[in-house]
Amino acid sequence: MGKYFNDVVDKAIEDLYYCCDNDRAKAAADALLLAAKEGDGDACYFLSRCFSGSCYSWEYHPFEENEAAAYAMLRQAVSLGSAAAVLGALRMDMLTPELREIMPFDSIQAAWEVIQEKAERGCAFCQYMIGNTYYFLDMIEIKDLKESDFLGRDAWNDWKRWAMEQSIPWFERAFSGGMILAGRNYYQYYKYGRGELIPPEPAKALEILRQGAEWGYPEWMHGYANYLAYTEEKHKEALPWALKAVEAGHLWAWHIIGDIYWEGRAVERNYAYALECYEKTAAYGNDSYACRQLGFMYFLGLGTAVDYARAVQYLERDAEPEYIRYDLLGICYLLGYGCQQDMARGKAFLERSRNTCYKNYGLGILYARGLGVREDMEKGVEYLKAAGNYGPALEELKNYKKSLFGVWRRR
Repeated sequence: MGKYFNDVVDKAIEDLYYCCDNDRAKAAADALLLAAKEGDGDACYFLSRCFSGSCYSWEYHPFEENEAAAYAMLRQAVSLGSAAAVLGALRMDMLTPELREIMPFDSIQAAWEVIQEKAERGCAFCQYMIGNTYYFLDMIEIKDLKESDFLGRDAWNDWKRWAMEQSIPWFERAFSGGMILAGRNYYQYYKYGRGELIPPEPAKALEILRQGAEWGYPEWMHGYANYLAYTEEKHKEALPWALKAVEAGHLWAWHIIGDIYWEGRAVERNYAYALECYEKTAAYGNDSYACRQLGFMYFLGLGTAVDYARAVQYLERDAEPEYIRYDLLGICYLLGYGCQQDMARGKAFLERSRNTCYKNYGLGILYARGLGVREDMEKGVEYLKAAGNYGPALEELKNYKKSLFGVWRRR
């Protein structure tokens, strides 16, 4: 029998939440699956969390989000009497009347008391769960409270303020005890406050950020490096924290290192090494920023030879439409660089992009050469001139001259 749950679940909690190691996480999930098949409700619950997205683990966790599987495991966990599953379902707004009917507890309060007892005995995960019931005011439903139970709105707000304040000692214990996720709401409480009831205290939030980094938590070393690099612009101080984060396996910290070498801040500029850093974080598959940087570098040949095919591959993986380099993709599709030429698609990308020298160059070629549109040399030249000192645009302009009658012609 484990200290808080059973041996399998206790070990899984350590491997899923007290570190950020994908291999350990996958092994934990395999062990939970076997225990779940044998009817362990807590194993079912923790397995359901694996399929519930990065907010229940970390950004680069090894599990594919699967809402249907997560709910199926959660339902089974509740029916098998997992108190953690009851509180988890409540927090996810998934404790439906059907689940309330099948849970073997007289009330949500009864389930809460099971987890509270484990929290008091030192389980950092359960401390985190209890903290959340106060932080998100789930205690209102747990205790079946309503505003009419209090002497007016002020008294009701005073109770809610009190309840949210109760989350802090629980988060402090959980965070210092190894529950990395507990730091998120602990940090948010001070960074942003809680509506009109709790004012923000940014200095305390920063202390939590620094503290998590000093305790060696990968997510927090990355967060602190990110703060130092992009908020304080203290790149020299940020670099060692980012390096510690990647040593601990935090993939996204590579793009902080990449930026420092890209910009030559606190180190000698090194495009080739920056490219290596971006490729390491892009290899995970969900770092749009790194993909965007790589597309740009392969397009221009920064730190590597020009490779339009790889530029297109990376740029198309950028999942953030408001930032995606439509200008570079537009040029590639317009001219067939590294991809099948598609002038209509190239035009569409260029027109959607922000106003950059690359956009103006692409549209300049489009109209000056009449690529998929009616040739309009004058309009094309205007775009090419608007591209400023961009080399290819200057070269393209050499192909055109104005006649004595003021009409643009090819040389």
